[in-house]
Amino acid sequence: MQQPSDQSTAGSDSTHPRWHNRRLFMALDGILGADAQAVPAVDPEELPISNDDYLFGGITPALAAMLPESAERRAKHRQSLTAAGYRSRAAWANLTALRFVLAFVSMIAVGYWLIVAPPQFELFLMGLLVALPLLAWAIPPLAVSAKATERRIDIDRGLPDVLDMLNMGVSQGLTAPQCLHRISQEIAEAHPALAEELRIVDRQTQLGSLTHALRNFSQRIDSPEVATFTSLLIQSETTGTSISQALQDYSDSMRSTLRERADARANSASFWMLAPVTLCLMPSVFLFLLGPAIVQLDDFFGNRASELVEGRNQALESLNQQPQLDLSQFSQNGN
Repeated sequence: MQQPSDQSTAGSDSTHPRWHNRRLFMALDGILGADAQAVPAVDPEELPISNDDYLFGGITPALAAMLPESAERRAKHRQSLTAAGYRSRAAWANLTALRFVLAFVSMIAVGYWLIVAPPQFELFLMGLLVALPLLAWAIPPLAVSAKATERRIDIDRGLPDVLDMLNMGVSQGLTAPQCLHRISQEIAEAHPALAEELRIVDRQTQLGSLTHALRNFSQRIDSPEVATFTSLLIQSETTGTSISQALQDYSDSMRSTLRERADARANSASFWMLAPVTLCLMPSVFLFLLGPAIVQLDDFFGNRASELVEGRNQALESLNQQPQLDLSQFSQNGN
């Protein structure tokens, strides 16, 4: 008796879909939350990679496996490599293999000198045997992080100009993908890193959608300005609202934020310059100011001492020149 009712219920669900399955709310689902049916991410190493992309050829994966890392650190290194502009599938394997090779070569080199060096250098070489491989292991990720930070700063500086140009294009009736395609060509000389990222967004938009391309842009560049910029464009693309005034306001706000950051760095520069000035400049200033006074004091005390010595010598000479009494004559007269 209950089977027909179940079938009728199933039929009603198929003819009248629920609200969360409607197209409008499915479009908003990308803004409000993660898509449950999203394609799982694939690691770059799981895709085919040519041997030409490897730093040490075909042995690069084996060298990278000699330095195992956790999944969290691997994801962090991939994020830093992508932010620094290294987008090859073999980027993480090349970095890990390079770290292992540098540490191993430095260890072999220091070990050789430890064998052939005189005994008095053994303590120094033993310390170098520990410190140099650690430095060779740690320097490549630090260099990649420094390049990623520099590239992120360049992107943040160029975003206000992109927002102004995007606002002008949208105001003239162009779509956001068309504006980004034109802007990526215009700012190539002033902000090459940002132009490269916008070209990637343009190519991904042609293959997929603008929303997907902007999300990838936000994931590649871990910056609050980029996250806000992509969220603003995704919201306007999904809802179809005008973003002209929002772009202008956000451009002004971003310029104010960058100006405040520059002022903060300028104010902190005086504190960081205090120690070099105290250690290097102040001794020379004191020597320049107090040098003549020290010379005059030295001359004064030197002349005063010479005068005292000369007066003492003169007093002694005057005493030696005074006539001495003959006491023998007084004794004879008394007798």
